[in-house]
Amino acid sequence: MKRKITALLTAVAAAVAMTACTTGSSGSSGSAPGGGNQAFGDTAQLFDANQKAHDVMKGKRVAFVPILYKGYNLTQNWGASMQRAFDNLGAQFQVYDANFDPDKMVKIVNDLISRKEADVLILHNTDVGVLTKQIEDARKAGIYTIVVNMMSSQLGDAFIGVDVVHAAQDITRRAIADCGQHGGAKRLAIIDGPGNDAASLQWSKGVHDVADPAGYEVVATAHTQWQNAAAQQAAASITQQQKDNLCAYLVTYDLNSVAVGDAVSEAAARGVIRPNSIGVYTMAADTLWCDALRAGKVTASVAYDVQGVGAAAVVTAQQLIQTGVAPGSTHSVAYVSHAVVDRSNVDNTTIACYKGQ
Repeated sequence: MKRKITALLTAVAAAVAMTACTTGSSGSSGSAPGGGNQAFGDTAQLFDANQKAHDVMKGKRVAFVPILYKGYNLTQNWGASMQRAFDNLGAQFQVYDANFDPDKMVKIVNDLISRKEADVLILHNTDVGVLTKQIEDARKAGIYTIVVNMMSSQLGDAFIGVDVVHAAQDITRRAIADCGQHGGAKRLAIIDGPGNDAASLQWSKGVHDVADPAGYEVVATAHTQWQNAAAQQAAASITQQQKDNLCAYLVTYDLNSVAVGDAVSEAAARGVIRPNSIGVYTMAADTLWCDALRAGKVTASVAYDVQGVGAAAVVTAQQLIQTGVAPGSTHSVAYVSHAVVDRSNVDNTTIACYKGQ
């Protein structure tokens, strides 16, 4: 009997020791994504959970392919956030700069997929269709895809960005309110990017959702490929044509709006329009835009949590790998916060005036 009791106690002790050394189900750390093994189960041992979170990410290869990186505050902000987080987790993170060249972006992504050089692709799509095949190819190759900021028609595993439609609605309401206060004409102009990208399409929809019922006319829409010089030239031409018959510019992104603000300021200095007769409104608020706001060149923006996009991409990558779901088997769309900012509140708004690092 003593021998039986001793054997039973030994077995119980071994089982307890084994429980203390495992967390959740039996997914092995360092395995390929989509293996079907979850890293965690219903319960977790405090210190073991911390170690496993690192173990499952150790050595994982994460590739970030933005439309432009070097010298661009938006994508450098994301990249810096991702670099810090993935480095802490022991993952391998690398940026591949497409340098505003869609063909180069396609080649980069194709190469990463064909050589299986990434476990997770974080993509910044130039328009809704340019990476459709690549996202599908990544799924077939067992690679997760996370699209940031500009949605693709091929969703991938996750999309993370600002809610452009609602942001455009919010800033258009602000523009119309300002126009009404100073008796401006019920005419607006839109300046966007290529025009066939998600941001431009959603921006236009949001503007029209508010402007049309309010009796405001969009007299011009200029596609500038996100080029500041093209945005400034378009604004100069539209301002010369419309003069004081235009009340506001609705510009899809902040850097282009600074160029538009320069054109409006120059027109006012030359007497083409009355000073402060045309407002300049946009989305996002990096540090250069905030400088232009303080200088009186732009009017207001829908600032959004740019750094939150980068942080959310890191969290999403961890969740996909920890759950072990097959790439392309789940899809989600998630939005970060946004808020209208102007000179009255910009210095007290945490998501405004972001920097590249």
